[in-house]
Amino acid sequence: MATKIMIIGFGSTGKYVLDMATKMNVFKDCTFIVVSRTSEEEVEKRINITRISSGIFDYFPRISYHECDINNLVQMSELLSNEAPDIIAYTGRYMKGFKYGEFSYPNEIGYGAWTPMAVVLVEKLMKAVKQSGISTRVINTSFGDAVSPALATVGLAPYTSAGNLNHLIPRIKMAYANITNENYDDIDATFVGAHYANTYISKEGIPKGSPYLLNISGKLKKTVSDDEIFKHCAIPTISGAERNWMIASDVVMLLRLMTDKSRAKLKTHAPGPFGLPGGYPLLFENGEMHVDEIHFSIDDMKKVNHGSLACDGIEDINANGIVFTDDVIYKMKKVFGVDYPKSISVNDCEMFSVKIADTLKGAGRVSK
Repeated sequence: MATKIMIIGFGSTGKYVLDMATKMNVFKDCTFIVVSRTSEEEVEKRINITRISSGIFDYFPRISYHECDINNLVQMSELLSNEAPDIIAYTGRYMKGFKYGEFSYPNEIGYGAWTPMAVVLVEKLMKAVKQSGISTRVINTSFGDAVSPALATVGLAPYTSAGNLNHLIPRIKMAYANITNENYDDIDATFVGAHYANTYISKEGIPKGSPYLLNISGKLKKTVSDDEIFKHCAIPTISGAERNWMIASDVVMLLRLMTDKSRAKLKTHAPGPFGLPGGYPLLFENGEMHVDEIHFSIDDMKKVNHGSLACDGIEDINANGIVFTDDVIYKMKKVFGVDYPKSISVNDCEMFSVKIADTLKGAGRVSK
C-alpha cells in the first residue's frame, strides 16, 4: 500500500516540501495530501505548477487538496480519520509574517520567548490526531526544541520535530572539509545542542556560552579545534521566505528516512524527537527512529540541551509548563512592554499568545 503523506500548511515551507518530494524517486509511489485554510481554487493553481514541473522529470505525483482550518478540531479530526495519513508534516505558523530572528537576534532575546505561540497550532493538531483515533507520525516544524517537550507534558508530543540543529550540520562538514581537504562523504559529524547554539555558531561562529557536544572525524584523522570549525560555520545566507528551503529539506529528509525500508542505518539530526528537549543526533533503521548514543549518552545529551535551552530563555519545561528565565522576562518587558509570567502552562499558551500578537501588531512590528 502506498504511503500517504499529509502536508498541513501551504506557505513557503509546505510548497517547498511538496516541490522537492515530488521530484525524488523514493517518493514516487507515495500519495500527497495538502491541507490549508486557503481556498481550493488558489491552492490548485500552485499544486498544478508542482505537477507540471515534476512531470518534466517524468514523475506524475498523486496530490489531493483539502481546505481545512486547524483551529476547527472537529473538522480536522474528521479529515484525519477519513484520510488516515501515515505521516503528517506540519509546516504552519501561528502568525503570518512573523520571523523570530527579526525580533530575538537584534535584541539578544532568547527565541524561547516565542514558545507559547509556537505551541498553539501544534497542540491543536495533536489533539485532532488523538481524537481521530488514527495511527500516524507527526513532524513538527515550529520551534521543536521547546514545543515538543512542552506538549510531552500533556501527552501530545509529535513523533519528532524538524529544523534548527540540522541546519548546522552541513556547515560543520563544509568547514571541516575546507580546513582538512577531506572528502565530504568521508566526514561524520555528531552535534548536540538546542536552537541557540545553531543560531550563534551559524551567525557569529561561536556558541556564545551555550553548552554543546561535538564529535567530528574523517578518514584522514586530522584534528581540528571546535573554535576553528565554528569560525568557518559563519557563512552568509539570505533572509526571507527562501530560508525555508532549509527547514523544508529537513522535513523531506525525515520523510525519506521514515519511509525507508532498506534496513540500512541512516543518520540525521533533529529537535524534539519523542518529546525530548533540545536537539539530538538520530539513527533510522527500517523507517524507525532512535536517538544516536554512539558518541554521547542520552543523559549527557539531555543535560547539554537543558543548558542550551536556558540560553534561549527556557529555564525548564515540566508539569507546570514552560518556565522562562529571568533574562527573557526582563527583556520582553523592556523591549516590547509585555509582562511574562515565570511559567505558563500548555493550556494557557493560546490566551497568552493573543496578548503577544496584539502587542506586536499594535506596535506595527508584524504584518496584520
